[in-house]
Amino acid sequence: MHNPKQLLNWLVLSLLLVLVACDREEIDIAANTDFPPAILSSTPSANGRVVAGNFDVRVVFADGSISPLQSGTVTLMDSLMTEIATATEDLEGLQDSIVIEGSTFGAADLALGIYNMTVTVTDTKGQTTESSFSFEISNLPYPANYDEIYLAGDFNTWTDDSLTLVADHIWEIRNVDLDGGGWKLKSSLSWDEENWGDGDCDGFLNSSLAAGGNANTECGFSGLVHLRFNDESLAYSVTPAVTFASQTMGLYLLGTFNNFQGSEYQFTLVEDNSWELAEILLKPGAQFKIAEMPDFVGTNYGDNNNDGVAQVGGSNITYADTLQAAYYSITFNDRSLAYELEFLRNERPESIGLIGTAVTGGWTPANGDFDLRYDEGSDTWTAVVGLVAGEFKFRANDDWELSWGGGAFPSGTASSDNDDNLTATAGIYVVTFDASTGEYTFEPASVGLLGSATSTGWDADIDMTPNPDVAGEVTLTTMLTNSADNPGAVKFRVNDDWPYNWGGTEFPTGTAVFNSPDNIPVPTTGEYTVTFNVNTLEYSFE
Repeated sequence: MHNPKQLLNWLVLSLLLVLVACDREEIDIAANTDFPPAILSSTPSANGRVVAGNFDVRVVFADGSISPLQSGTVTLMDSLMTEIATATEDLEGLQDSIVIEGSTFGAADLALGIYNMTVTVTDTKGQTTESSFSFEISNLPYPANYDEIYLAGDFNTWTDDSLTLVADHIWEIRNVDLDGGGWKLKSSLSWDEENWGDGDCDGFLNSSLAAGGNANTECGFSGLVHLRFNDESLAYSVTPAVTFASQTMGLYLLGTFNNFQGSEYQFTLVEDNSWELAEILLKPGAQFKIAEMPDFVGTNYGDNNNDGVAQVGGSNITYADTLQAAYYSITFNDRSLAYELEFLRNERPESIGLIGTAVTGGWTPANGDFDLRYDEGSDTWTAVVGLVAGEFKFRANDDWELSWGGGAFPSGTASSDNDDNLTATAGIYVVTFDASTGEYTFEPASVGLLGSATSTGWDADIDMTPNPDVAGEVTLTTMLTNSADNPGAVKFRVNDDWPYNWGGTEFPTGTAVFNSPDNIPVPTTGEYTVTFNVNTLEYSFE
């Protein structure tokens, strides 16, 4: 049996122990939450950059409620640790700052380069935190390998649009329409400096300083996009400026034209669930599918019924053998799986010429058709041609697989559907033919002789007379002169102008050269009958 007095003593002792333990616990909590003051942020930041110009130095401090902020010092120095500006101020509360205005130390006049800062902060208990760091004054806000990057291409007639440095080594231009054409990035306004293009359309630009690095980026990007470029890895991305709903991350056209692999024919998301491939050349018998990835990983789409609605994993889509090679755009809806091919233009033949009884050589020319010249600027075929009364057609590649007939003369629209022959009136003409539309014109033309050997010199032509019985032949009888003071020379040209002219080096006979820099010499003064054929380019002086 316990003594009551002994129990009371034990109870008092236990209570004292509990009270002492509670006091001890409170003291430990206070000690563990009384941290030294902190440097919350600084501008410029440690190892960061500030753009050259007027800027303020600003440092923000923080501390706990047990020992609030008391004072701080901020010092700005150059790379040699020479002081530029310093400020020591009383601080108070849990958060405060020190600001040194740029106007007080001539921030706008500081040169580009590395600078140093030291920061010290003390709280009411005398606890101190110190920090020393460097920063850079630069023309750019982030690290980069180049001071500037420009975008140039077909969409801006190869002028220069500047990119903005938005993160370490990351350059960006927003809301630009590349219009489906070629483009490059360049490191300066001059093409003499380094520039980059992606001839492989693999998402990485190649430097002009590297082997094979001079290709343009011709990957069909169109619509408003954002373009980003990493000047270290040379990776780039082109993303739509407007976000559209879609069922897939990307689409590619894979077929017999690229061995069913590759990223060359990548679709662009142009509307909700609607994808577009701007252009592809399809040849008779071509087969293809639409796939999520350029290597057939993921879902692909074909058409089992050939009805314009695809199925997942369906059969290859076939471009019929009976169709001509032509360029198409392709649209695909990733929700309904409907797709459509839109004709753009026929493939440009290697050559287009005239053939028939109206042209030199008739329907079976020994030396091939009378070829027209392709003008890339207008996407038309043109030439100076002499015709006699008769019939003719336009024909591609000296072969009847593709030809055009029908229509009126001297202008009209020819058809490739085995139409009738065209009927010509004898004369010399400048012919222009658009293979995409079939439109053609035959503009009557005059052929003249001019040069130092003629009575009119190089200032005016002497017109020659067409021979209605010989296609392309013109003649002229005139006096030509030659002297030591004025060596005789001549050329042939059309319509008193230089777009169509012929020269040469032989006399009295020879074959003229189109747009030749050489004049035909006339070594002896006399009266000559000059004959020239605009079809065969043969000439003679008799």
